[in-house]
Amino acid sequence: MSSCPKCGARAEGGSTCPRCGSPLPADRSATALSLASGIFGAVCGISASIGLIVDYSKNGAFTWSRVGLLSCALAWMLLGFPLLSYRRPRIFLPVMATAPIAYLWVLEIITGGSWFLPLALPIALAGIGSAAFSVILCAKARRRGPNIAAFILFGGTLACIAVEIVVSLRLRGSPSFTWSAIVAVSALPLAALLLGIQHRLRQRS
Repeated sequence: MSSCPKCGARAEGGSTCPRCGSPLPADRSATALSLASGIFGAVCGISASIGLIVDYSKNGAFTWSRVGLLSCALAWMLLGFPLLSYRRPRIFLPVMATAPIAYLWVLEIITGGSWFLPLALPIALAGIGSAAFSVILCAKARRRGPNIAAFILFGGTLACIAVEIVVSLRLRGSPSFTWSAIVAVSALPLAALLLGIQHRLRQRS
């Protein structure tokens, strides 16, 4: 967010002041983030290109380099794209949520097999849902402290339980709770302790 040098009004985005119409100075933070995103994109592009060249020169075709290209694209979508659209969470959050799913789907097409629908998609959705649950709890918290770590533990525990259910259904045909139960028994009391500490801190303030 930049301020108008003439009237002092604050403006989020745009090149002119919404109050007086004067030109606004460039947002240095946005410029730096755009530059960082461009540099990271260039690194990903160069890395993918080198892989394609080496793969084709040795094998006469694009084999393993396709996975490298796909991985570089995913890396930029998860790390580079948010730097460009960090002020628009309604844009970059759906992109970050769908990019891993698209990556796994294309990876199945490249490598062959039939693991996307029964395994990869449910696990990815479980991870995304658990992360969204933690983010929502953190966003709605009036005060942030140890409770943030507790919310992350809650989301991680849910993700572990969901992953074990999906894998056990695929391998055994019935859900099971073995290692995820150990995770829950270990993480949930710690999360409750952190929430208790947050409550005590709030009472003292």
